Amino acid sequence: MSELPGTDPYPLAELVVDLDAVDHNVRTLVRVAAPAGVMAIVKADGYNHGMVDVARTAVDAGAAALGVATLGEAVALRDAGIHAPVTAWMWLPDAVLGHVAAACAADVTLGVPSVEHLLAAVDASRTAVVGGASPLSVSLMADTGLSRSGIEAARWDEAVRIAVDAVDEGVLTVSGVLSHLAVADDPSSPVTDLQAARFTDAVQACRAAGLDVPVNHLANTPATLTRPDLRHEMVRPGVSVYGVYAVDPTVIPVGEPGPVELREAMTVRARVVTTRVVPEGEGVSYGHLWRAPRDTRTAVVAMGYADGLPRSLSGRFGVTVDGTWYPQIGRVCMDQVVVDLGPAHEDGPGAAVRPGDWAVVFGQGGRSVEEIAGAADTIAYEVLTMPRGRLSRRTLPVRGVFDPADAEEGSVEVTSAEQMRDLGRQLGRTLRAGDVVVLTGALGAGKTTVTQGIAAGLEVKGRVQSPTFTIIREHRPGPDSARPGLLHMDAYRLLGEQAHDGTTPSPDVVLDALESLDIDADLEDRVLVAEWGRGVVESLAPTRWIDVEIDRGEVDDIGDIAGDATEPPRILRWRWSQR
Repeated sequence: MSELPGTDPYPLAELVVDLDAVDHNVRTLVRVAAPAGVMAIVKADGYNHGMVDVARTAVDAGAAALGVATLGEAVALRDAGIHAPVTAWMWLPDAVLGHVAAACAADVTLGVPSVEHLLAAVDASRTAVVGGASPLSVSLMADTGLSRSGIEAARWDEAVRIAVDAVDEGVLTVSGVLSHLAVADDPSSPVTDLQAARFTDAVQACRAAGLDVPVNHLANTPATLTRPDLRHEMVRPGVSVYGVYAVDPTVIPVGEPGPVELREAMTVRARVVTTRVVPEGEGVSYGHLWRAPRDTRTAVVAMGYADGLPRSLSGRFGVTVDGTWYPQIGRVCMDQVVVDLGPAHEDGPGAAVRPGDWAVVFGQGGRSVEEIAGAADTIAYEVLTMPRGRLSRRTLPVRGVFDPADAEEGSVEVTSAEQMRDLGRQLGRTLRAGDVVVLTGALGAGKTTVTQGIAAGLEVKGRVQSPTFTIIREHRPGPDSARPGLLHMDAYRLLGEQAHDGTTPSPDVVLDALESLDIDADLEDRVLVAEWGRGVVESLAPTRWIDVEIDRGEVDDIGDIAGDATEPPRILRWRWSQR
């Protein structure tokens, strides 16, 4: 479990991100938009779902490109090892800040919102090219009616001339034209048709001037779903990636390529802390906005406006506990809300609610985010980005791929070092102090690579490398992390040939070796990953351990998975055991 910045290390509320839903939604959008490509928008930390996780999932599900708002977001994707095309459209033309140079270095396409930005981009890209860099890639932003960002129509021809000269000089690449729709969520509005016509004119002006603009995009989520004529070479859906239609689903055309069914990817929920009976006539919460009309069972739920639940929602929403919806009563407080469980004299489902039960604010198992948005008199986009503070973030992987949190055993095909590391990261997030990972596989199978991912999931510090020539290495978590530390063991070094030559070491030999390291005490606040550890570390009698085996198939060399992407896929198998 990874936490949102500044969250409580002992969380009572959580934001659950279902990457399987993201995968489903992106695959649906790819199918709907074809033959146009899909640029999945992952700005604002993936609409608060975790930008890097969402980006990886979207690309694996068929997204042709990624879109973000700021250059910093784009560079963060590159730093995370994501190589898909990325476009960013908010940046400053000040040469001192070096935004264009950073975009060139990171191979990021910049959306150009003004002629001034374009001139600055050309100058900076020229300098970068002289220094040996590739020309900056840009997408010309046309203001077709949103009147926010984009080159105005009166200066469009000027911008095109500048771009043509820069392309001829070899200091700029123009990937296409982009614009943004103002009222696409209202399919009956004539504004969308006006913007569509202006966009077509802008693209045609580029081509008439000799600019090759191969990839042009105008359609946001509503237009992607309702206006096939606006898809051009690419669509740019945002909130639908996360399961929100942003348009009345009944107006989405039915037919090929089939119905559009999106799944919400975010669930926000909090624990019931206490229950009680409020006597008739007594007020609840600050200001006594609500008074009990009869003796009423109530529950306190551990989430408030400090966690992103607006105070303006007071008395206008509810939560779902074990499938039953209960209205929120009184005023939303900083840390908690109160809900009405029903009359005290009735033996309804509210009578069974107990401290520790999950109360779903929105998402899977509760009401939709769009219902909460309606109650708050806002839009789903804003509600998705509001959860913060002490909520912890728990990310569920794409099911059927690797799900160590929910599946007792399974297997997955691994085709790259990045995927192997990501599988380890997912496992690391599920581990707790005292757990043991028994890691088996031939030389070069990827044991150290998966351990590096486990270390990332545990949020430990220090470089993780092969434990060869060292029996055990310790990696501690960061000072602000509540996660356990990591012990990385080479059981081959501990027991020599007996660790993996097919023979079983005697219990006395194993225990003597382990006791010499005093690992039992260390496991109180650490996780142990033991390479070549099968038949060895189980003697520690941990409460839980997971046996992970990597089968690297038939290969002639012994290079690690990180060193040869052309080798056959590995098969990673896992099985949990508990005492």
